Amino acid sequence: MSRRALLVGIDRYDHITPELSWCVGDALAMRQVLAFHANHDANYACRTLLGTQPPHGEPSERVTFNGLRASLGELFAYDGTVAFYFSGHGITTPTGTYLATQDGTQTLPGVLINDVLAMANRSPAREVLLLIDCCYAGALGEPMRAGEVANLYLREGVTLLAAAGARQPALEHGGRGVFTDLLLGALQGGAADVRGAVTTSGIYAYAEQALGPWDQRPVYKSSASHLSPIRFCAPDVTDGELRRLPQLFPRPDHQFRLSPSYEVTHTEALPEHVAIFAQFKRYQVARLLRPSVDRDLYFAALRSHPVELTPLGRFYWQLARAGLLGDAPRSAAERRPTMPDAESVAQLFHEAYERLAPAFGYETRSETRVPWQDVPERNKRLMIAVTAEVLAVLFPQGTSQHSSPSSMSAEASQTHADQAP
Repeated sequence: MSRRALLVGIDRYDHITPELSWCVGDALAMRQVLAFHANHDANYACRTLLGTQPPHGEPSERVTFNGLRASLGELFAYDGTVAFYFSGHGITTPTGTYLATQDGTQTLPGVLINDVLAMANRSPAREVLLLIDCCYAGALGEPMRAGEVANLYLREGVTLLAAAGARQPALEHGGRGVFTDLLLGALQGGAADVRGAVTTSGIYAYAEQALGPWDQRPVYKSSASHLSPIRFCAPDVTDGELRRLPQLFPRPDHQFRLSPSYEVTHTEALPEHVAIFAQFKRYQVARLLRPSVDRDLYFAALRSHPVELTPLGRFYWQLARAGLLGDAPRSAAERRPTMPDAESVAQLFHEAYERLAPAFGYETRSETRVPWQDVPERNKRLMIAVTAEVLAVLFPQGTSQHSSPSSMSAEASQTHADQAP
């Protein structure tokens, strides 16, 4: 693992009031979402400093000035990707703004927030993410005295997301910091893109939409030229499905004409067309595809109207065409085995159903109580179409033994290219 995270949550202080009640819980909740991606792949190797004995007997230690400085030094000595989260008191004095430690006093409340920045700037880490949920957290990178400006900057690769501006208190609501609550919602999928990636810019955009014009705004500062995802959530469509876009649409502005054979409920339904139609439904949910004329795909198929890629769909078409879809971890869906042949599964279901039905006191109709090869063609076609629809959902990027996605899309493109308006 090439990622480390230090998460600090402090509720009780020796000399600083008032006591807090949500910071330890916020740090534990942040650890839960940062430690693993949504598919349970390891993400950040997390260390928590909680300053109190947390639930379930987990080990902890006091968060003192020396202890926090030492932990920060160890974190920023790492040459991979690092994240630092702090939830507790922020104290501002004439000498600067501090992240308060448990042994903090009026003379030395804790660690200067700009000392944290200086350590981050000197770090060999490729990327540094600072998530600060305390009062005045936005003071990071801002000078307190004349002459400091030249020494304060965010070097390339350092990003800050702070709960409040340099002169604002941080807010709490419902037993959780407002900023951390937004972070958790974003990291759990609220800020995820089509591929399931959550970035710092995505988190800030999520917060902007969640807050009203009178609400306190978080602070976002970054000098990053590359935004690595902080976490991967369940994607709307897999990378395998996105890579099929140029196969199904030979040009980004291509219009793919449907027909009744794509709709599973129609008597003309064809299994390979039903599988493509199921894929189009997933594209539509992800806002990558839309009917060119109709309001929904069902009527587009029945009326033999075309569908087309949205501007977002064209963007991912370009990424797929350029071979730029390969950085996301494989989702659980992409780890599934190859999609079985729809007709073979339909036959297996038919034979098992007819064999087991009498044991459950149910007699099927005589027309279907026959070997598979003798099933009426209309019944057989319906069973295959239904099976293809189910398999397309279970194996969205899979290929059947009868036809692979490339052959299906090539055939479909050939069939419909001349029909496109």
